[in-house]
Amino acid sequence: MIGKKEIETIREKIAVHEPPVLSLYVDVDPAKPENARKGWLVRVKNTLKDLKVPKTIEDAVYRVLEKDRPEGKTFVIFAAEKEKKVWVEDFTLQVELPVVDLGRGKVEARWGDPNIAPLIYALDEYERYCVVFLNKKRWRLFEIFLGEIEEIMDVFNEISVDDWRRITADSPSLRFTASRPASSRAGAAVDKFARKIGVWTQRFYKNVARLLEKFVDEHDIGRIILLGVPEETRFFEQYLTRSLREKVVAHLASLPTPEAGVGEVGKKVFPEIERIEREKELELIDQVREKPGVWGLENVLDALQMGRLYILIVPWKLDCEVWRCREAGLVFVDEETAKEFCPDEMERVKLRDIIVDLAADYGTRLEFVRGEAEKILLEQLGGIAGLTRW
Repeated sequence: MIGKKEIETIREKIAVHEPPVLSLYVDVDPAKPENARKGWLVRVKNTLKDLKVPKTIEDAVYRVLEKDRPEGKTFVIFAAEKEKKVWVEDFTLQVELPVVDLGRGKVEARWGDPNIAPLIYALDEYERYCVVFLNKKRWRLFEIFLGEIEEIMDVFNEISVDDWRRITADSPSLRFTASRPASSRAGAAVDKFARKIGVWTQRFYKNVARLLEKFVDEHDIGRIILLGVPEETRFFEQYLTRSLREKVVAHLASLPTPEAGVGEVGKKVFPEIERIEREKELELIDQVREKPGVWGLENVLDALQMGRLYILIVPWKLDCEVWRCREAGLVFVDEETAKEFCPDEMERVKLRDIIVDLAADYGTRLEFVRGEAEKILLEQLGGIAGLTRW
């Protein structure tokens, strides 16, 4: 699982290489018929020939590409040559990347300045989830990022085996459904026992919540899913701090067995994550209409370059061109306006090629939307929108 340190390492490794650098993004999704029997490899070879990449780099890239690749959706590779040594860095991702045009030949390649914006966008902006699986044996925690799921084994190590057994015996879901003894004396004894156990249970849940908060802070977790018996997950949520409760986005019913494999947990939560992401995107679109928002390409670019936007919302398939002043970096919708500012250094560029860096230059959060939100953005809001600071 890629963490903050790995992200910084990626930035540094690629940044130290002066142009020209080969940047290659390839659709390798094994679920697509056109990728059967490494069909993507032929497309890559044809693309590299068109770019006229030096043979030393071509050969180094082919050696990487011809290995058996792990299953994924997008393959990213960077390569450069310095002092007769070829450097290659590659990544296989379980997600598609925005601002990468794989529509023509399923390959995007550049030979020149490194094109790291799509990869860095994904590493910086994709939400990290964690799943807490409350079960009868021992609670488990999973981290989810960029379509990958990993079980984190040591988060709750402070909790002893005896404590897990005791909390299982005093499970809130069991106590809430247990029948009360007929005898009033017996009932009073049960109540007294329940109160004693309740104090210990509170300490236990607070301790687990503390350990969870520590993990969430250290790993930049944005959203939490609680998996288990509904009474149990709701009970546990009460002991989370307000900041953690605000991150809880779903309660899912438990799996049949506490020993469920990582893949089984993934099958349970990935559809829910997809639903949550599309729902959050629709909420953003609603905010544009209800709060101070702007839409339409010219209005949005003006607001962005005035520093007014704190969120920039763009369609997943961003397909338009703009005029840019090479030195100043200013961007305009029409050619005449660009001529007024930089007649000798203006250039026509694809907005998707510069959108990540453009948003970063003005401290604006970039949000790509898909599905129904993308449809509304394209059909009703001029294809691009933003939420304003003022």
